[in-house]
Amino acid sequence: MKKILLGLITIFTFSTVFAHGSAHLFDDASLGDDVVSIYDLYTNLNRFQDDTFKISPNPSKNKLNIKLPKASENMTLEVFDVLGKRIHKSTISQLSASVDVSNWKTGVYLVKVSNENESQTKRFIKQ
Repeated sequence: MKKILLGLITIFTFSTVFAHGSAHLFDDASLGDDVVSIYDLYTNLNRFQDDTFKISPNPSKNKLNIKLPKASENMTLEVFDVLGKRIHKSTISQLSASVDVSNWKTGVYLVKVSNENESQTKRFIKQ
């Protein structure tokens, strides 16, 4: 995703340079605003990606490993099947947790990690 976004930034920057004239690359105020806006978007994307929990391995046959980006008390881990039925619920008290999924049916599940302030959901595939 980062490489795609960086490529789009490069393409957008060059197309803006040609549209505004290459002689005014850094003197053109509107070009500077465009580049700064794209840089802010890229920075915020990185910050958002760093704040999400990680699932590994995905897909998996036996274990679902969860890694949190930061320590937080009272984090709830819930797993739902595609019909919305809750399959698993537990509390995470450390930066990482594991769930035995060997008895689950093969398919796609939604993994939700939440507390009183925020909630994040990711897709998990059980093989």
